[in-house]
Amino acid sequence: MANRTIVVGMAATFAGLTALLVIAGIVVNPLLLAVALPFGAATYLLWYHASGRLRERVRREAAGEQNGRTDAWRRARAETNRRDASRSAGGARGRHAGARARGEGSRRGEGSRRGDPRDRAPRTDTMSKRAAYRTLGVEPSADADAVRTAYRERAKRLHPDRENGDEEGFKRLTEAYEVVKR
Repeated sequence: MANRTIVVGMAATFAGLTALLVIAGIVVNPLLLAVALPFGAATYLLWYHASGRLRERVRREAAGEQNGRTDAWRRARAETNRRDASRSAGGARGRHAGARARGEGSRRGEGSRRGDPRDRAPRTDTMSKRAAYRTLGVEPSADADAVRTAYRERAKRLHPDRENGDEEGFKRLTEAYEVVKR
């Protein structure tokens, strides 16, 4: 606790010196503004340290390096987990569907893509043209521009990267567009 007080005091001192140098740089000589920059940077770093954010960042980065993972990897993994959770709660299939919807699953891989092979079986049936037009929300007599416009509008709404995106719906929409485009 005493170290934190010292660091806060140093940050306040450097902040005061920075303010004085900025004022002197404006009034007396603009070169003093260049001297104020390092003082400002030191003020920021001392404040960052005193607030505890520096320690947390070092811990996160050290944990990431120990596991061979970076923060970008962690963010991407968290996004994938979020999508998987929303997808499984909205109608998962297969033997682990109930466990995924309830958030259960103690073994690694249970409820994940590696779980039940039926969840990742390739789709063998293709959509009929009639169903494809219905999925796109256009009449079968619609021209290529109308089909493309309808596809793009629905794709924006259903895209999995959006907050309320629907991955399965997006896949059906893309498949419908491919069927109609042929």
